[in-house]
Amino acid sequence: MTVTNSPTRTRRLLLLDPYPRNNPYRMTAKERRSLWFPKLSLPVIAAYTPPDWEVKLVDEAVEDINFDIPCDLVGLSVMTCYAPRAYEIAAEFRKRGKPVVLGGVHPSYCPDEALRHCDAIVCGEAEDLWPRLIHDFEAGQMKRIYRMEQFPALEQYRCPRIDLLSSDAYMTRYCTFTTRGCHFDCEFCSVSPFNGKTTRRRPVPEVIEEMRRMKEWLRAELVDRMVGGSLWQALRIASRIWLGIEEGSILAFVDDLHNSHRAYCRELWQAMKALNIKWGCQSTLFLGDDREMVKLAAESGCVSVFVGMESISEESLDETNKGFNQVQKFEDQIKMFHDHGIMVNPGIVFGFDNDDESVFETTLEFLIRNHVELAYFNVLTPLPGTALFDRYEREGRIFDRDWAHYDGKHVVFHPARMTPEQLQEGFYWAHHHFYSWPSIWRRLIHTRQRLIPRLDMNYTFRRLVKRTCPQGKLSPLASVLKNLQAKLPTMETAHLIPNALSSLTQTVPTSTQELFLRIRGRQDPANSALCIDLEGTLDQINAREVLVRVKEAAKKARMDIVVNFEHVRQATPNAIRTLLDADFLRTITPYARVRYRKLAEAFYAVLEGLTVPDLEILEERRQDA
Repeated sequence: MTVTNSPTRTRRLLLLDPYPRNNPYRMTAKERRSLWFPKLSLPVIAAYTPPDWEVKLVDEAVEDINFDIPCDLVGLSVMTCYAPRAYEIAAEFRKRGKPVVLGGVHPSYCPDEALRHCDAIVCGEAEDLWPRLIHDFEAGQMKRIYRMEQFPALEQYRCPRIDLLSSDAYMTRYCTFTTRGCHFDCEFCSVSPFNGKTTRRRPVPEVIEEMRRMKEWLRAELVDRMVGGSLWQALRIASRIWLGIEEGSILAFVDDLHNSHRAYCRELWQAMKALNIKWGCQSTLFLGDDREMVKLAAESGCVSVFVGMESISEESLDETNKGFNQVQKFEDQIKMFHDHGIMVNPGIVFGFDNDDESVFETTLEFLIRNHVELAYFNVLTPLPGTALFDRYEREGRIFDRDWAHYDGKHVVFHPARMTPEQLQEGFYWAHHHFYSWPSIWRRLIHTRQRLIPRLDMNYTFRRLVKRTCPQGKLSPLASVLKNLQAKLPTMETAHLIPNALSSLTQTVPTSTQELFLRIRGRQDPANSALCIDLEGTLDQINAREVLVRVKEAAKKARMDIVVNFEHVRQATPNAIRTLLDADFLRTITPYARVRYRKLAEAFYAVLEGLTVPDLEILEERRQDA
């Protein structure tokens, strides 16, 4: 594209963070000041713009866009869920003859789409690309695509222009970062594809100096506001500073993996003690395994960690390549943070292939029992550029292509173990129950530090949820499924018989520590039946527990029950005999018909010597039940 520019006139750059005006989850000014901090992408772009340019930054979540504002170039940072709004904004400026540049995650992964709506796109991290684009623009030779060739260096990094952000609009503008990239490879996450699968780190002295300058600038601004306003305004600001809820009273590290390198964090946190600040970050939960590091973090001012817990299901974590999160350690890890006065804010994702309707109630019970101060619930979302998006595309599971719904709040794919409607309703239900008054009371009653800010955030989240989020409900079957879930140890290891259906392909465990029986329930809408899947090793004790749970489920669900033995690796003869106990089976008959799927084929050697009281129990309603 060729643009003619005057060499003498000061050029104006308008940087925009799009946010749909009709977004139902739009925060009020009070909610933003309690809960939100800005993204750093545009303040960074402003810092890498030549000093002879005049830069204005507009966050549409805070203020409206003036489409007639004088400017020479418009730049937008675009997340997937804001892409439709970004395209609308771009169209308005292009109508007025203003060239538009799009950058960020979405244009990087969907360049052909983005180019239909703008004059140029920046693909990848922009620190090296943006000055090149500006130079080309000034020369009237701006290209259509600027693609990152290598990750930019993080040494001598320019401080983000937080001075361009609206004052008194966020929980804090006191934001910075220390690292980029992530060596983990979670299936649903776009961080490692976009920022790299290794972690790059900024020099600690440079980070400390930036934080010191930001702190002094914000403190001076607060003093000016107190001196320039009324006595009441000064007293209000002073009281909010004392309570820890004034803008700028806490620094936010926006790294996706702040604690990626132990030695680096030790150096940084030790140096931060002299700054005397409060701070929060995104961290792995397993930082809580290291008492020494948690203690150092607390001593340096850490008061809050956002942790990517994602799920309390081992199967779901394994499914998304997040097996490094160990569910059996979660409670001790959370307690470690709490023992040092650090608030734990887990990110929770609903909708993994192993999730059924029981996941909502089970997850909330865990979070409330462990006094988790806040939680951020999301619907699993297959974002472009992620392995999850590619897999769901191959499987034909994506049914909604409206990018505005790719915000973690809408179901856009077909889940494996529930309907899209059940996942959406459960997402709503979880929000309302987690931020109910009884839940807030139980979670915060043991809080030892910063009680007022934590109460304020929970109260604000509660108001936001009640204002923006439908009530939501769980089906009657949800509690039945929840009560079915179990992982039972297998105690009887003598006379185990392998499953004839899979004995040639499955490896039989050799250690008693590997022996267990997992019980999971799911609804089979095609047959109006409740399917109970068994997996692992079945002994007589487990068989009795299976029958007890089958009976309880039958009484509550009042629907046919199919018990699936296809994935039982091995079983004892006594276990099979117990499952065919005529007296017990008669107690279930008043409530439901029970069928055993694949039992005859899997363990025919045992059945040959038994008298089956009810042959119908071995008949399958349908092969895919």
